[in-house]
Amino acid sequence: MSVSKNKSITIDSSYMCTLECDKCRRQYYRSLDMPPGGYNAGNITLADFNKLLVHFDRFIFCGQVSDSIFNPWLIDMLEMIYQNGKSVEIATAATSKKHKEDWYRRAFEANPNARWIFGIDGLPEESCMYRINQDGEFLFEMAKLCAKICKESIWQYIAFSYNENHIDEAMQMAQENGIIFELNISARWNGVSDAYKPKNHLLYKDRPKEWKKIISN
Repeated sequence: MSVSKNKSITIDSSYMCTLECDKCRRQYYRSLDMPPGGYNAGNITLADFNKLLVHFDRFIFCGQVSDSIFNPWLIDMLEMIYQNGKSVEIATAATSKKHKEDWYRRAFEANPNARWIFGIDGLPEESCMYRINQDGEFLFEMAKLCAKICKESIWQYIAFSYNENHIDEAMQMAQENGIIFELNISARWNGVSDAYKPKNHLLYKDRPKEWKKIISN
């Protein structure tokens, strides 16, 4: 967890993820023969979350070693935040056979004021080239559903070599479906030979921790 001075908190609420993204911290843990979620991994319980609810006004569910959807009480937490008039943002990229459209609809309806960020890196059918095991087409449909129910549905698109020529098409798709499009430009490359690194120099940064965002809508 990380805490800011404006009473907001960033929460890695679980330890599970179905994805095998190359640059995820889970892969680093594996290289050290550690569990993918790190040691002492677990899910934040409703009892523990209720303690946080008393002290914070804004909640950001954003996994470093997990995906937010795998906390079994996420929908309950979203409802608690809504009932207490507080704000929330949920970042997600994973998909699973257990999380069908009905689950997402219940999650969206539990807190219509929520801001959801969907990590789909490329056109929906190609996102799995980096987001290994992701059903990008299904997740895009959930982003479309979210746009109809929640305050904000955001398509977060990291520029890679395989998707750098599809940005305009993706922006158009987002606009047609009421989704906010966010293009992220990464600096996390394994040298000049990194196969994921875009060819267009405007779509990558070599300086560490530097990102550029282009937002539509």
